[in-house]
Amino acid sequence: MRVICVQTNPNSEIETNVVNIDCFLNNIEATLPETGVVVLPEVFAVMGSDELRRKSADSLGEGLFKTAAGWARRLGQYVIAGSHAELSEGKTKVFNTATAFDPQGRLINVYRKIHLFNLRDAAGEPLYCESDVFLQGKDTSTFSIQDGSDSWKCMTIVCYDLRFPEIIRREISRSGPIDILFVPAAFTHQTGKDHWEVLLRARAIENQCFVVACNQTGYHSEGRKRNWGHSMIIDPWGQIISTAEEREGVISAEISKEAIQNSRVRIPSLTDRVFIN
Repeated sequence: MRVICVQTNPNSEIETNVVNIDCFLNNIEATLPETGVVVLPEVFAVMGSDELRRKSADSLGEGLFKTAAGWARRLGQYVIAGSHAELSEGKTKVFNTATAFDPQGRLINVYRKIHLFNLRDAAGEPLYCESDVFLQGKDTSTFSIQDGSDSWKCMTIVCYDLRFPEIIRREISRSGPIDILFVPAAFTHQTGKDHWEVLLRARAIENQCFVVACNQTGYHSEGRKRNWGHSMIIDPWGQIISTAEEREGVISAEISKEAIQNSRVRIPSLTDRVFIN
């Protein structure tokens, strides 16, 4: 099965960002396989102020969520729609919500980001706090991608979640090993250059699964933040099989169930886990 990451540099203009993604999708449409997965970055449609996030938020099935469903239907591919701000009834804050769609455009998974990035200085004063605008998600889940006779068990986490491996292991403990971990992100340049690759490879090795990480790249239009780019596709042995640089673009890789099985036979670490109370 082929997996594809579309690495972009969204700004505060939603229409411009959507057109940009459309252009990338148009360019790859003719080369897409019968079944594949297209992955977008975290908050793929808009980067800007907290107020802009609130104003741009949609309910599931509407707005940008509907647009993403349309991309999946048009391409005839699974789409992991990075994340987008989701309205929460009666709340002034919104969820940072990752969605997955099947090739018919049907919603097959919803994940609301659990770990919110709250950066403070040494005195505890806020520098950048996602919790100022985002509500915290409460749970993880898995979903299936069907490729012929192969069924792939998948899970999505978002950006800062990458630093908290226990949420992945908890899900594996209750629903079994996963085949693909999707990581849409807006991982910063400052930390990305030191931590992005090593964290992604660790998640692949310890969970013996493919990791498909689609990151934003470049500077925000407001100049507040620079993202690291370097989207990656990593195999269950922790080897990088495709990677981007620090510019907009598309990467892809063919992945196989055999690679997962081989890694678990070589080192049966998932079955050898010991739980200590």
